[in-house]
Amino acid sequence: MLSRYRSVLSLPGATWLFATALVARLPQGMASLAVLLLVRGATHSYAIAGVAVGASAFATAGCAPLLGRGVDSRGRRRVLLPLAGGQAILYGLLVVAAQSHAGAGALIVLAAATGALLPPVAPVVRVLLGEMFDDPDGRDTAYALEAVVQEVLWITGPLVVALAVSFGSPSIAVGLLGAVSLGGTALFLSSPWLRSEPARATSERSVRTSALSSPELRALLAPVALTGAGLGAIEVGLPSLALHAGSRPASGLLLALWSLGSMVGGLWYGARVWRSPLARRYRMLLGLAVLCTAPLIAARSIAAGVACSLLAGVTIAPMFSCQYALVGRVVSEGSETEAFTWVSAALIGGLAAGSALGGAVIGPGGVSAPFVVSCGATMLAALLAAGFRTTIHQPA
Repeated sequence: MLSRYRSVLSLPGATWLFATALVARLPQGMASLAVLLLVRGATHSYAIAGVAVGASAFATAGCAPLLGRGVDSRGRRRVLLPLAGGQAILYGLLVVAAQSHAGAGALIVLAAATGALLPPVAPVVRVLLGEMFDDPDGRDTAYALEAVVQEVLWITGPLVVALAVSFGSPSIAVGLLGAVSLGGTALFLSSPWLRSEPARATSERSVRTSALSSPELRALLAPVALTGAGLGAIEVGLPSLALHAGSRPASGLLLALWSLGSMVGGLWYGARVWRSPLARRYRMLLGLAVLCTAPLIAARSIAAGVACSLLAGVTIAPMFSCQYALVGRVVSEGSETEAFTWVSAALIGGLAAGSALGGAVIGPGGVSAPFVVSCGATMLAALLAAGFRTTIHQPA
C-alpha cells in the first residue's frame, strides 16, 4: 500500500509541496471556530457569530473563481502573497473591532472580507499535481493524498484554535490566523515547483477564456454542490445525534471519526491501481456514499454513532480525488486554477446550504432528518453524474 505513496513523495519537491501547502491552508481549518468564538465574545450572541462565519464562507465561495482567474492570468506568486498579506491585515482589524466593541455589522463585514481574500492555495496545489504527474495512476494517488491532507487540515485546525483559546483568548486565535496565513503562504511559495512557474505571454493572458467555457466543467458543478450539501447536513447531524444520545462531548468524537473514516478511505483509494473509467468510478463512489451514510438514519446511541460516522466518512476523500482528476482532464489549458476554484466554490456553497437545511429539519423531522437530507442530496448528485456518459469522454 505504501509503495505508491512513496513513489509520489519521492518526486523532487513533492514532500515539501504537501507539507508547506498544509501549513498555508491551516487557517481554513481554524477560521470558522476562531471567528465564531471571537464574535460571540464581542457580541454575546451566537446568532450574530453564526452570521459572521456564514458571511465569510459565502464570500470565499463568491470570490474564489475571480481569484483563480487572477492566478491563471497574472501568475501564482503575484496573487497568492498579496492576498495572504491583505487577509492578515483584515484579521488584525477584526480583532481590533471586537476588542473595541464595534457593532455587529462591522464584525460581519470584516469577517466576510477575510473570507473574500482567502488565497486559493488548494486549487494551486491541485493544478501543480496535474503538472507533476504525467501518468493517470500516479496522478490519482497524488490527488488521493491531497484529499487526505485536506482531512488532516479539518482535524488539526480546530485543535490549534482550542489550544490558542485555552492558553490565551479568541483574539489570540484570530491573530494567529493572520500570522499563519501570511507565513504559511510565503513558505508555500518557496516550493521549487512554484519558483519554476512558467511565464505566460501577455497576449495569451488577454485572450484567455473562462474555465466555464468547458461544458464538462459546468456539468460537474451541480453534483459537486449536491455532494457538499450532503456533507453539510452530516456535519450538523452528528452533533445532533450526540446530544440526542445524551453526550455533548461526543459531538467532537463523532466528527473526528467521520474525518478519520475519510482519511482511511482516501489512503486505500490512492494505493490501488484503478482500471475503471474515471467518470464511472465517480458515479459509483457517489452511490456508495449513500449506502455508507444510510445507517446513520437508524443510529440512536453513541456506540452506533461511532461505527456509523466512521463508515459514513469512508467515501469522502475518494470522491474528492475523483473530482480533482475529472477537473484536471476536462479543463482548457490556461484556466486550470480558475476551474478548481469553481469546484471549491460549488462545494462551499453546497456545504453552507446543506448545513442550513440539515439544522432546519431537525426540529420537525427528528435526529435522523439531516442524514435523510444527506442521502437524498448525494443520490441526486449520482443521478446527475450519470450524464457524464455523454459529456465527459475521458480514459481511465
